[in-house]
Amino acid sequence: MHIKIICIYCLCDDFLSSFGLRNDKQCRMTSAEILTVAIVSALFFNGNLARTRLILKHDGYIPNMLSEGRFNRRLHEIDISIWQSIFHAIREVFCKNSNSLEYLVDSMPVEVCMNVRSYRCRLLTGKQFIGFCKAKKKFYYGFKIHMITTNDGKPIEFIITPASVAHITAFKLMEIDLPHGALIYGDKAYTQYSFEDDLQEFEKIKLIADRKTNATRQHSGCVQYLQSVLRKRIETTFSQLTSMLPRKIHAVTRKGFLLKLIIFIISFSIEQVL
Repeated sequence: MHIKIICIYCLCDDFLSSFGLRNDKQCRMTSAEILTVAIVSALFFNGNLARTRLILKHDGYIPNMLSEGRFNRRLHEIDISIWQSIFHAIREVFCKNSNSLEYLVDSMPVEVCMNVRSYRCRLLTGKQFIGFCKAKKKFYYGFKIHMITTNDGKPIEFIITPASVAHITAFKLMEIDLPHGALIYGDKAYTQYSFEDDLQEFEKIKLIADRKTNATRQHSGCVQYLQSVLRKRIETTFSQLTSMLPRKIHAVTRKGFLLKLIIFIISFSIEQVL
């Protein structure tokens, strides 16, 4: 853990320096230290910022640690574009190290609270946050993380939507910044013939969605076998990401909840690099 903490700080500091982001001389903690605490918290302490602050201060990593309130204000002051840029930089590493044109797409549920308690949830309001988890066969109240990964499970693109948003709808909202000739494997929820044709014609990217038994465009047996084998890897990625999440993500606002989700995803990507 000692080496990883140092590597995370160096990564954050070099990244901010490359963008020319400088801190005021009167700042007690640098922005790189703020980012480091948030990422270390997600990687090793299930997002518990209070515990992370105490340990990093006690062990001498960040002796000038801010109080809880001041730290949270500094963390929320960091623009979301900074986090997005960090993720894009990590994505480039994954893309360069991948020699395959095969990619995977799927989504995972993030439960804010049980559906029966949604009427008293303070973070979210609205029926758009009610979703159905097919794997657990239950309704839940929260968000969905829609993600594209390489064929070995490395995240290269994601968006977060309310739980009711359909897979194919969220997929259309993604940038899908992939090389020409890429193959994207998805489950039955991504079946839409017109979108598949447009993606193939204009982007030269082939979406290979699993088919229902009554579908008119059935895949060959070998393609079905590849789907069943490859798609297990993205399910493993979601399992690893879920293991990092606490049973309940503590947040006071919706923005704070989404920020923590983004930090968890970026921290998972950094763990893959390290």
